[in-house]
Amino acid sequence: MSTESNANFEPLVVLHFSNATPAATKEWVITRLTASQNDNDGADLLVRYDPDPESHNNILLIGATLQRLLAGAEELRMKKSYKNKALREFLVSDIDHFDNSQNHNSFLLKSEKQRIIWEEIQILRPAKDENFVPGVPTKVITHENDTVLNLLDSLDFLVSAFPLHDKEDIKLIERDWFMSKDALFKSQDIHKVRNYFGENVAYYFAFLEFYTKALIPTALLGLVVSFWPSSDFSKYSLFCVFNVIWWSVFIERWKRLSNKLAYEWGTMDLQIFERPRSLYHGDLQLSPITNQKERRYPKWKRTLKKYLVTYPIVMLCLALSLWIYFAYYAVQQKTDKKYPLETTAILPTAKLMRMVPSTGYSLLIIPMNLIYKKLAIFMTNYGTGLYEIENEGFYLELRFRLENHRLQTSYENNLTSKLFVFYFINCFIGLFYEAFFNANYGNVAQLLTVFVIINAILLKFTEQIGPYIFKRVKKNQLTRRGSVDVKVSDAVKQAKTLTPFEGTYADYLTIFEQYGYVALFSAVFPWVTICALINNVFELRADAFKYCYVYQRPFAQPAWNIGSWHYAFDILSSVAIVTNTALIAMQPSVRQYFSSYTDAEYILFFVAAEHVLLALKFAISFAIPDIPHEVQIAKAKNLYESNMALRHERERKALKAQESLRKH
Repeated sequence: MSTESNANFEPLVVLHFSNATPAATKEWVITRLTASQNDNDGADLLVRYDPDPESHNNILLIGATLQRLLAGAEELRMKKSYKNKALREFLVSDIDHFDNSQNHNSFLLKSEKQRIIWEEIQILRPAKDENFVPGVPTKVITHENDTVLNLLDSLDFLVSAFPLHDKEDIKLIERDWFMSKDALFKSQDIHKVRNYFGENVAYYFAFLEFYTKALIPTALLGLVVSFWPSSDFSKYSLFCVFNVIWWSVFIERWKRLSNKLAYEWGTMDLQIFERPRSLYHGDLQLSPITNQKERRYPKWKRTLKKYLVTYPIVMLCLALSLWIYFAYYAVQQKTDKKYPLETTAILPTAKLMRMVPSTGYSLLIIPMNLIYKKLAIFMTNYGTGLYEIENEGFYLELRFRLENHRLQTSYENNLTSKLFVFYFINCFIGLFYEAFFNANYGNVAQLLTVFVIINAILLKFTEQIGPYIFKRVKKNQLTRRGSVDVKVSDAVKQAKTLTPFEGTYADYLTIFEQYGYVALFSAVFPWVTICALINNVFELRADAFKYCYVYQRPFAQPAWNIGSWHYAFDILSSVAIVTNTALIAMQPSVRQYFSSYTDAEYILFFVAAEHVLLALKFAISFAIPDIPHEVQIAKAKNLYESNMALRHERERKALKAQESLRKH
């Protein structure tokens, strides 16, 4: 099918095919994308090949008419600002009563337009009369579950799909965000970030900034405690109690901020209307709520498969993490014996050599984290993929439906829970063993120092510096053919030089790991908080640069908070109370401070202190409301206005019915 008739439109989304994709398959995809919704169950989008010769007809540029985009916004129940400044679900018929509706072309943000197109692409299915993928006659289409994207993925025909970056929009936000001289010390305009990247990414940057600011008081206190000439018990107790109160307040204040942002962005009630994932498989059944046919998958099957497959794999990985730690511990013991610190003649060399096993262990943790991350994603995706084995020109399809989550929130919750377990054991098991079994606080401080420094250096290189250098090299290769400079299209540059966006999981995991070091072990090594603060001041702007110039632009995803990561951080806060209290109690100098107590009395004292601190944490969470008062008032006002509007509509219909009866 030719796309010349649709040549004049604004390209918003890119589909990048592999070189192995047959021409017939590409034309089939174009046909499905451009087919009308009413007659052929198509996406009704505008499509053309990228004209750059470098693309080799492997890059599709996708856009949509204004009417199609507005209809999509209504279908997705997007909320926009009404004339009375309240947020309401958008209706095409009511567009003139919304703010900024004077120019319909600029009514929707570009990120919203790209999200609308992506949602349509994800749910696009083959035509009902198609039984094989054009260009691959051996690939059978299963109409109950196959989508066009699933089929392309299963055949390895799709390299990437991403929305195009907008140079002008990036220039508007980059100066205040990370390019100006005072950017390190200014608060970011999170609303600009949201407008460009969507709520999902905006919440990450809002949380990172909020967490970084929360580090300032505890870092200052840690600095004071480090030089305070007082007993260990007084210093550690002060720091522990402050941490319990401060991080409890931090979590509760973040809840309030996230709810405020969710209300301002119109996503507070998003989970009520969440659409099923396009990768969800299941039999069509009549919904008791909507009375429409919806795909359903038995919950007991998912639960059974978790216990039989997912959980055993998790336990094996935890056993591997323990084995790696004990291997490191054996090497560390041998090194400590070989280089004792008592030998003052070679003290600098001894200190350096004793750091080698810790450095090696920290370097090993990073690739193990990456492996565990990929494994967690694989297990969570397990139920949605199609796996084929090619045999003599035919494809044997193996459909694994392990977890098969219906909603994106369920998918992310399950993925986050696996990542939490993996990272908690892999990152903290050595510190726990050194602190509570060996009571070697020197090794704890040594491991913390190495972990923080190595992580900061490697992450900066692997996430920002390395990919940016790769981008510059690839860009130079594209823009110079022979000795003549030529202009390469933006789509080709972004497809071939930028790193595909894989979600915010890696960024949250980095904060989670650091927060664990700060919350769990800063009582015995307060300097870790200072190191975390310094790192985060630069990390915030480095991540901003990465999202603008290293990653392909992510599709805007609606979100009403940071998801299950909130629970992960909350769990760490509770665990931190136990660990910090125990660390103080196990200090020999503290035991000497309470020398008049028996061992039983000493233990009971700290157990009681731990319970008091836990009670204090729960009291703080109860005392600070999750939803700010102004948001509660605004929600109540919107509900009242909605009820009044519904009442007026019913009265209008009743009067109309009465007039109709009088006429007859």
